[in-house]
Amino acid sequence: MMKLFFNTLFFFFILFLSENSAYSLSNYQIKEICQKKTTRSTCIKKLKLRKLNLLQGNKIEIPVIPFNK
Repeated sequence: MMKLFFNTLFFFFILFLSENSAYSLSNYQIKEICQKKTTRSTCIKKLKLRKLNLLQGNKIEIPVIPFNK
C-alpha cells in the first residue's frame, strides 16, 4: 500500500516538475551561426522568423543532418 502511494506521488511530482517549453536561440547565437554563411542577411532573417514561430507555438521545420563516420 505504501509503495503504491509513493509511486503515484513520485509520478505526479515528475509530471508537474517537467515543463513543456522550448528554448530558442538568442540574437547573438543567430549572428554567430550565420557568420560563416555567404548569404548572411537571409540566414539571419530565416532564423529570426523560425524563432518567432517557435515562441508563438507554431510548428517549425528542423533540418536533420545525417551523421557520417
